[in-house]
Amino acid sequence: MPTPTDGMKAEARRGLDWRKEFKRGGTEVGVARARDIVNGKDLSRETIGRMVSYFARHEVDKKGQGWSQGEDGYPSAGRIAWALWGGDAGKSWAEKELKKMEMNVIVDGIKEAVENGQATVNLKEASALTGSGSGVGGRVIYDDAFAALRLANPLRRGSRIINTIGSDQAFVAKVGNATLIQSGTDNPWGYPINSNTGSPNIDTAFWQLPVRALNATVPVRTAVLSDIDNLAETIAMDMALEFSQQEALSMMFNNDQSGSTTVNYGATSGLRGLNSYAGSTSAAAFGTSGSAITNGRHTVLQVSQASATAVSYDDLANLMAALPAQYLFKPTTAWMMHPTTIGALRKLKAASSNVINFVESGDDDGGAVVYIFGHPVIPNPYMQVAGAGNFPVYLAEWERFFTIADNEQMSIKMFEQSQVGFMTFFGEKRVCSTIRDVFAGVRLVG
Repeated sequence: MPTPTDGMKAEARRGLDWRKEFKRGGTEVGVARARDIVNGKDLSRETIGRMVSYFARHEVDKKGQGWSQGEDGYPSAGRIAWALWGGDAGKSWAEKELKKMEMNVIVDGIKEAVENGQATVNLKEASALTGSGSGVGGRVIYDDAFAALRLANPLRRGSRIINTIGSDQAFVAKVGNATLIQSGTDNPWGYPINSNTGSPNIDTAFWQLPVRALNATVPVRTAVLSDIDNLAETIAMDMALEFSQQEALSMMFNNDQSGSTTVNYGATSGLRGLNSYAGSTSAAAFGTSGSAITNGRHTVLQVSQASATAVSYDDLANLMAALPAQYLFKPTTAWMMHPTTIGALRKLKAASSNVINFVESGDDDGGAVVYIFGHPVIPNPYMQVAGAGNFPVYLAEWERFFTIADNEQMSIKMFEQSQVGFMTFFGEKRVCSTIRDVFAGVRLVG
């Protein structure tokens, strides 16, 4: 088990001294954690997971009065509690150690595959925490083993991610009175905001999608297998990155069961790609209900570019105006576009002058086209660029617009002598994806 660093010990000791002096800050759990850290006690996986959760919940405390030295009320109760858990040093240490532990889940599966030819890796590990829930505390799912997926597949940034079991995932959404908001007076449910005086329809749409298998293969020279302890983590990361690429390609481009299966992310083997949804310049709409693969093919509201060959400033302004107001400025509302599109926008100039539209501001946004009109920009190298019939830009409240359902098991198999001098690890992971709320996203079309 990992042990606390000297920096964590110093911070925890400071927290204990402050709490004794000022009679505030932290709980008995925090005090116990501080004592474990100061004493250099080995910290379990469960404890490290609780540390990561604590720091994530209480990061906001840094904005409070009395956090920084020189402010009134320093040290605040939040600052003392933060110190009890090891402070900033504890936060970075816990995040690093948890990620390492979770990656070892796949590493162990790879080692088992080497010995036995195959392995099943359970990526779902729950731990009981103090608090509410069935008398044993809340349940927390640790899925950091696929942290690489979250970083390398841009569609996982902000999208709703759920866990699923079995071979199919069903989705239900309220669609009664659904209508487009373009007049500026309607809302997407079609009745006044004060609906107590109206008669809102409670119709729902239902669609069911198969959970598809994504594959990753990693070849390894048999001559270096004696060093498998050091190779395994790298192999695991390579697998995660390859899964990431397959996911992102399928989630954007797959033509949703049309045509023949030519690649492992397309046609009947793939997911329902965002670009495969029908588009309309006048109305967004939910697709038909049912359990067939053809159901739930929604219609996305799209805005036509002034010129198909390039994205203009007015195109972006028109696209933002098309997104319903209630989805603007939410935590997961963001633009998504190819890095090439981002580069072109950074060079964009007003038609009648040499004035650049997006300039380096030096403010919190970090520079040109990191934010556009207040929304962050997510680079997605798996998207299309400007062109006739292409979709170069999406703007959405991603948590409502897009859902990814993960099956938390992955199988790993090992094939010896797949080529002379090589063995090949074959990984399989199951996932499905869908538009969740068709009104929560819009796109440009060339």
